[in-house]
Amino acid sequence: MRHDMDREGRDASKETRRHLDAAAAAQLLAGLPVASASILDRGDLAAAPVIACIPACREEAWMPRCLDALMAELRPGDGVVLVVNGSDDRTASIAAERLRAGALAFRLIDLAWHEGEGSAPQARRIALDLADAANRAAILLSLDADTRVLPGYRAAYRAEFDRGFDLVCGRIGFDPEEAAQLPEPDPDHERIIRDYRTLSRRLAALIAPDADNPFPHHGNIGGANFAVRAQAYRAAGRLPLVPFGEDRALRRAVEARGLRIRYSDGPRVETSCRLVGRASGGLSDELRRNRLEADPIVDEALEPPERLALRLRLRAAFASDRSRSERQDALALLDLAPLRIAALLSDPLPVRAFQAAEEESPRLLRRRLTLSDLRRHLPALRALVAETEDARPDSRPSARG
Repeated sequence: MRHDMDREGRDASKETRRHLDAAAAAQLLAGLPVASASILDRGDLAAAPVIACIPACREEAWMPRCLDALMAELRPGDGVVLVVNGSDDRTASIAAERLRAGALAFRLIDLAWHEGEGSAPQARRIALDLADAANRAAILLSLDADTRVLPGYRAAYRAEFDRGFDLVCGRIGFDPEEAAQLPEPDPDHERIIRDYRTLSRRLAALIAPDADNPFPHHGNIGGANFAVRAQAYRAAGRLPLVPFGEDRALRRAVEARGLRIRYSDGPRVETSCRLVGRASGGLSDELRRNRLEADPIVDEALEPPERLALRLRLRAAFASDRSRSERQDALALLDLAPLRIAALLSDPLPVRAFQAAEEESPRLLRRRLTLSDLRRHLPALRALVAETEDARPDSRPSARG
């Protein structure tokens, strides 16, 4: 590894630049497919109580807005880890200018992937891993480079972590200027998706209530706006390296460990809503389907009412206050082998056992629905919510769509 000090006349004791060859980059960056990298450091991330973690790919237009808003929210002593990856524009140089102009400790990495390899989830993993390695007691903020935090962002996260949560999922809205340029959505399509999602969450609150997230709540996690305790991040096994959906995969891993998750309206961001994005499987793909296709596939979390109810009853049976016999009765409905059921009942982590059961049961196999599927299932879902509410002793009026 070669160490070269920055030659721009700055105090070398405060800022260093390192150019890494492929072998050194692979060692430092967790063996991921990194061909080369340069790293610019300033300040002491080890002392930073809050570290923002940002992957960036060809975001020279958004970089000033992202970093200026973030630096206005973070406090002296906080830090930033920014991983510029696969970029052939001025993203890295603009980021360096903005970070140098601020007072935060930072680590800016500009890396190139091996040809045909590398991904946005891998870049986010590098950012989170480096922040965790710098301070193993920090709060790690996940942010996208095409995203602007709104006032009160840091304080809102701090308040939620002070309440004891391990993973906090904030609100994500669209950048108003970009949203105004989108094709007009079909109001009927929007209503069907909104009603189906609301009713699904209402059914979840009735069958498997979550004391940390009473209905209604937004129920979403996105890489553009979540935060996790470093301890919880490690306990969950770090960010899963999946082709896309790494945010949901991390949430699932955190949940499996029995850690506390919060869906909060407090930390808010506005993100790009362009129809052509940098990563496959992300927001841009979803927006393009919903705005341009007549019968788009919908969020994988939306499923037929009967299957959703079965999944929720299984989840409820594996709540911490349920008995072994209740769990056994629930597992008996899933067409699993007796020996497998016995193994699941012996798992010391109930939520992990629930997740394994739902992944293995043919009765809970997920299939992506289309908008027309939602339209067809919506009356049955509405009726199921009403029936479930009416069966509760503390029945109250609901949002039945």
